[in-house]
Amino acid sequence: MAGKLNKIPKVPAGSCCKMFLSQFMLKTIQVAPAKTDDKRGKIDDEGEKNIFVSLKSFMTFCQLLGLLPQENVRKSLEEMHFRLLSIKTLYAIVMIFSLTVAVVSCLIFWVMNGSNIGDVAVAVFYGGSLGAMVLHLQLAASWKKLIKSWCDIDTIMNSTYGYPKSLDKKIRWLSFVFIFLGLTDYLLNVGNWSEHLSYHHGDNFTIELYYRTTFPQLFNYLPYNPWSVIFSTIITIHSNVTWAVNDLFIIIMSTALALRFQQISQKLNNERFKINPVLFWKGIREDYDRLASFCRELDSHISPIVLWSFFLNIFFLLIQLYNSLESISLLARKVYFVFSFVYLIFKTTSVSLFAAWINDESKAPTNVLNSVDSALYNVEIRRLLVQISFDKTALTGCKMFSVKRGIILSVASAIVTYELVLIQFSQANLYEATA
Repeated sequence: MAGKLNKIPKVPAGSCCKMFLSQFMLKTIQVAPAKTDDKRGKIDDEGEKNIFVSLKSFMTFCQLLGLLPQENVRKSLEEMHFRLLSIKTLYAIVMIFSLTVAVVSCLIFWVMNGSNIGDVAVAVFYGGSLGAMVLHLQLAASWKKLIKSWCDIDTIMNSTYGYPKSLDKKIRWLSFVFIFLGLTDYLLNVGNWSEHLSYHHGDNFTIELYYRTTFPQLFNYLPYNPWSVIFSTIITIHSNVTWAVNDLFIIIMSTALALRFQQISQKLNNERFKINPVLFWKGIREDYDRLASFCRELDSHISPIVLWSFFLNIFFLLIQLYNSLESISLLARKVYFVFSFVYLIFKTTSVSLFAAWINDESKAPTNVLNSVDSALYNVEIRRLLVQISFDKTALTGCKMFSVKRGIILSVASAIVTYELVLIQFSQANLYEATA
């Protein structure tokens, strides 16, 4: 036994230490890359953030309304596409046909029974939803190309500026607010008519009376049955929400682009007192030019939607102002008119200010560029200043008007002018009726 033990080779203490250190270093080297890969994975996830990812939830909700019908909106940009012969597109066409039936029934009712401002408002209400559906269906055909251009810009700018951190949160909150207000407006209108009919008809008030009174243009030509009730309810709720989502779409597009312009302004503010080479200013100018060019591309696609939005909001503001001249005694009616009027003001103001935000942020770098020290002034700064001064970076309503901050005053002025015309028209009708 002792002989066997004596045969065990002796290992010096220094060699033991070297073996232990080498094994420890080997394990450390094996573990370290895993941590680096995790970090790199997180960076890659941030780099993949783009407008397509941010719009997934909003686009999914649009499919429920038949707006912007696209296949595979929850998958990748490469897989998303528009197909004419698809369930989503056919659903959009069915909703367009249903709204067309509602509008045509209003026109027939006018011919057969005459019309007043209330009847015109009902026709424009359904016609407004119909117009929005048609415009979004037209946009759906080129939607992938537009989003692809936007994602290319995100890929380039994410490496320098990062992705706008607050964009996803803004989209979620704006979507919740506008959809909630659209549904609330519908429910308050139902309560308004229910109280009004209950007050005048008492125990004779029925669901059939409600539908025949609120939508006589349809029930004069269709029999009252569960199918016609479901049809009228669906297109009414659909029209309320579609009207809200049409404005929401403009606001989300404007917010996403304005935040990108804002990133350029913030970078200039952070670098304004530093000595930067010409290449830095060239990069800033190219980024700005990239966004300005895309703004023109975006406007060429959505300017009809912008024009339609302003038309509908101004029209219904005029109608609500005109209706507010009547004496209202019932509580639900008062609540509805106050809410509806405030809701219309909120929508019109929101669309105007958010769309004008693009123009505001596109002009913001001017102050920083003008304050650059003369010793640091170069040709790239001059080119950028010239571009900002002469470029009209803003959304438009089919080139008829540019959406800038001053449009709020123009809208208010137009509303006051046409409201006076409506009041005079009403007084003339009243005079003829009493004469």
